[in-house]
Amino acid sequence: MMLTRPERLALLLHLMGDEATEMARQDLSGEALDELDQALKDFESYPPSQEEVDMVLGDFEDYFHMALQTVDKKDPTPEDEQHDDDGPKILQIAEESFDVEIEPTKRFTPPKLTGDTVRDLNLMHPYQVAQALKNENPVATAIVLRKLANEHAAKTLEFLPEAVRPNVFLQLAQPLTVSSLIQERILAKALQLSLQVEERETEQETTSQMANLMRSLPRALRKPMLDELEKRDSDLAETVRNQLYRFEDIEKLGDRDLQKLLGQCQTDALVCALQQVDESLLTFILSNMSKRAKESLQEEMEFKTNATEEEIMEARGSIAKILAGLCEAGEVKID
Repeated sequence: MMLTRPERLALLLHLMGDEATEMARQDLSGEALDELDQALKDFESYPPSQEEVDMVLGDFEDYFHMALQTVDKKDPTPEDEQHDDDGPKILQIAEESFDVEIEPTKRFTPPKLTGDTVRDLNLMHPYQVAQALKNENPVATAIVLRKLANEHAAKTLEFLPEAVRPNVFLQLAQPLTVSSLIQERILAKALQLSLQVEERETEQETTSQMANLMRSLPRALRKPMLDELEKRDSDLAETVRNQLYRFEDIEKLGDRDLQKLLGQCQTDALVCALQQVDESLLTFILSNMSKRAKESLQEEMEFKTNATEEEIMEARGSIAKILAGLCEAGEVKID
């Protein structure tokens, strides 16, 4: 369903709550106000779908990111400073203090701290700040982002988990009512946590952690989680799904299930995958093959002894993928 501009605004305000809605209504009049009120009424009677919510939040994310990068960077005037009683002033110089691209190295060089919490936060890499904030309350995260330089805040948002960003965006749109003392404590904690992030996780490490977590869950619980991840990031979901099952899991199969798996494996892939394998696994596999198939496999293994490590891992990966398909279909079971 395509939403009109008034409907998009109404949905965003609907998600933000009554306070934000009333503030927006005060700046509208005439036909525009009537359209907004009608759209708000419609959403109360007919709640928006998840697809509509995701679309509006996505638009807001794109706009906010653009705004952070294009906002006027002039120094605050004395009049501006008089109206800012929420703590340390936002810095506009930190963009040049870090490389906003993902550099090849995984480790971060500790910055030379100045003792000024806000300035020191701006000296941290956006990835470090995002890692410090990823499990924090969206209100606390928004407080920290407000004190970061524009480019720094934008990159920090990019590094935050995708599921976290919408709530943080909504908090950034809300008036700040937290006292200066609480803000200072939140900023100090964010700096402390940022300093503890000494290196960046690679995508492979991250997906491995997600796969390891899901491997510990029953298949019935994994499916809805993977389905939801598929909606948000199909590539990541596919990567995680491929790591849920491993070649070594073959040892956890019963005899009948192993025979079913072997029946779908290409002989050349199996020959390559079994090179350098543990003797116990090789014995288990051979014991579940017919005499003719076993003799044929052993004969080919005698000739195929020079496979590279890359070829072996690729062959094992292809077998693990077949195992994954059988397990997810419920045709075989890993004990």
